[in-house]
Amino acid sequence: MPTTTATVPVADPLRLDPAESAAITEAVTGVLGSGPLVLGPHVERFEQEFGSFLGGAEAAGVVGVGSGFDALVIALGGLELPEGSTVLVPANDAGFAAGAARAAGLVPAPVDCDPVSQLVELATLEEALTPEARAVVVTHLHGVPVDVASILAWCREHELRLVEDAAQAHGAWAGDHRAGTVGDVATFSFYPTKNLGAVGDGGAIVTRDGVLAARARRLRQYGWGERFRVEMRGGRNSRLDALQAAVLTARLPFLDDNNARRRAIAGRYREALAGTGAVILGDGPGGVAHHAVVIHPERDRLVDAFARAGIGTSIHYPWLVTEMPGLELPAVPLRGADAGRRHKVSLPCFPTLRDDEVDRVVAVLQDWGSGRD
Repeated sequence: MPTTTATVPVADPLRLDPAESAAITEAVTGVLGSGPLVLGPHVERFEQEFGSFLGGAEAAGVVGVGSGFDALVIALGGLELPEGSTVLVPANDAGFAAGAARAAGLVPAPVDCDPVSQLVELATLEEALTPEARAVVVTHLHGVPVDVASILAWCREHELRLVEDAAQAHGAWAGDHRAGTVGDVATFSFYPTKNLGAVGDGGAIVTRDGVLAARARRLRQYGWGERFRVEMRGGRNSRLDALQAAVLTARLPFLDDNNARRRAIAGRYREALAGTGAVILGDGPGGVAHHAVVIHPERDRLVDAFARAGIGTSIHYPWLVTEMPGLELPAVPLRGADAGRRHKVSLPCFPTLRDDEVDRVVAVLQDWGSGRD
């Protein structure tokens, strides 16, 4: 009977290290045995511990919410920008920031990215700046940190508020600060495939601004001030539940080691591609390899080679925000983002990916690089 080789998944949030799995089980059991199930002490503990992980100064300003998208919507709403203000958003982030701006009653304007880093940079922001702009969203895409410090200085010069979308950058370093601690406000997603993932959905808003944090706490729960009394416009039902908070608290001590494993895997791929002209994003020390992204003009040939070998890949992301009818954005030149989405492919990269599976990916990369695929 012929043997078959198992598929190597591009991600697998259910494949956990035994110690981490045991910590999650204990956390869930603790919540089910004590409650409450929504907000309450489990959420407060996670907010405090995540703030401490980020550097301590943000501890009072972590607000757990229902998803990363809600975090963006609430963060933008909490800035209290004039309705209809323009927000500069990445063109290549699958529309997360642009959709949140629309949901917050604001007008998104796409910003191109650097063709090599695939990140929003000062030069691309300068090209997109208009007199109507009041805020900027920068995304630490694929776990690669943006140079937020220089962008913050530019935002101050132009009287713009700065939002960091750190949904793919838990634990990353932007210079000497953790990603998500430099701008006016930052947002995180805890979707199960994230570097710090829940067992469902969840998100958080992070800010040093106590007034903004207080607004976010009201907005996540209907806009209530007193219970059952709506005092703020734009409120929604977006409360982090206690189960997810407890799971995230349990997983937080494993995050730095898991990120190191992701970087090591991406490093193996980088070595295999040396001399091929292909680029693996995020070779700096601060990244966390949320995605192991290869960029090369012959991306489709590489995808075919992996498919034949039974190895999963993904395209993050195939469409630009100007191609999404639900966002209703005009077509503008986006040369860096357009080239990137045509040439990018994400390879398997998660902490419990086995060494033999990494070896299989490396073998395909080497064959492809030598033309033997």
